[in-house]
Amino acid sequence: MELTSAIESRSEISFIYDGLRRVVQPATLGVTTTGNTALRGCLIDGSSKRNTIPCWELYSISKIVSATETGAHFSDFALPGYTRGDSGFVQIVAEH
Repeated sequence: MELTSAIESRSEISFIYDGLRRVVQPATLGVTTTGNTALRGCLIDGSSKRNTIPCWELYSISKIVSATETGAHFSDFALPGYTRGDSGFVQIVAEH
């Protein structure tokens, strides 16, 4: 699955992260201030070890397993708070 395409088409994605299933509305893909390639997204279903769903989370690409598009699309994020030009990234590859 191509994450840039999912971001551009506003497709919800599902994947395993830290052993937990996540369904996410992807927002930004890029390189973080710590030099890691990561995805910022709004977690809308599944599980989180730290946050109450829905929530914004940052996912290291190297830890994402079995990513697929769910077939669902969105126009607005389930949770407000997304800002274009996310300051957590030094380089943005794709952005909602």
